[in-house]
Amino acid sequence: MKKSIPLLITLVLLVSCKSKQETANNNIEDTYKKSRLYDQENNRISQSKFYNQLLKNQDLSWAYVSNKTKFDKRLVAGQKHGVISNKATIIKQLNNTLDIDIASDKPIVIIYYPGKDPCNSGGSATKQTIAKAQQDFEDKLYNLAQIKPIYLYKSIAGLANNYDLSKWHQDPDGLIESLFFEYHYPCSSYLVISKEGEFTSDFGEFNYSEILATTKRLNQ
Repeated sequence: MKKSIPLLITLVLLVSCKSKQETANNNIEDTYKKSRLYDQENNRISQSKFYNQLLKNQDLSWAYVSNKTKFDKRLVAGQKHGVISNKATIIKQLNNTLDIDIASDKPIVIIYYPGKDPCNSGGSATKQTIAKAQQDFEDKLYNLAQIKPIYLYKSIAGLANNYDLSKWHQDPDGLIESLFFEYHYPCSSYLVISKEGEFTSDFGEFNYSEILATTKRLNQ
């Protein structure tokens, strides 16, 4: 009978941990559910109209927009393109703050995690399959442009559930967010800056193949 006590305690702990995780997931869902939906002009629209516009217009994405204790959803442009004049300043701040070495004559690839949301808190992928896909992407990116991606986060909440935290850095003083990511886009976003300063920022959930294609285009 005594031998069964440690097993019973272990089972209780496992159930307790699972219960806490489910509670945390329910809390994040409660924060985002029952969102009010808005078009790009900030007019409130129906759910059917919101998702129909997303389906019909491949250039659209959406973002979470804070509404006190809830988060509404707003249609936004899916990408932004432009040219920055202060690439050297950005490189210097990232290098000094994060203790990394970004080359000025290479493109820059940044993956940006805004914090925990329903998009990056669910799914069937395991931490192992995510790590394998990430490594495959890194290998292809290095073969393409001889660079490594920079992983930045605004809030670390939920990040360890899917990723190795040793690869991630906090966005220093909100630098990249303030320049390129106006809203909280679902899951994560990415940014590619060419060696000349031309950039593309892509908002919301993406595939690694998209980053490679954007890098190839801007690296020509």
